[in-house]
Amino acid sequence: MSKTPQRKARKSAAKSKSAPAAPVRKAKAKPVVATEWASGVVFAEKEPKLAVSLRLDADVLRFFRGFGSGYQTRINEVLRVFMDAHQPADGAAKAPRRAKR
Repeated sequence: MSKTPQRKARKSAAKSKSAPAAPVRKAKAKPVVATEWASGVVFAEKEPKLAVSLRLDADVLRFFRGFGSGYQTRINEVLRVFMDAHQPADGAAKAPRRAKR
């Protein structure tokens, strides 16, 4: 049995249909939000992230990528833990000086 007659029938049926009418959209009601719950909330301001080029060993990169998406965030978290562990108790960030080349 040939599929050709079925294809022709579908094409002719598709041509005979009129253009579908545009869907009618209802106006969305604005949600009512109680603001009392947020009266004592303080949002911490984060510094914006900076785009950098960083050369990593292939095995280190494979390790972090092996956990799936978000590997750059995980690398950032590991670096933050290292940074926090090496800051003085008073919280003042003192980066070690680089040797001049």
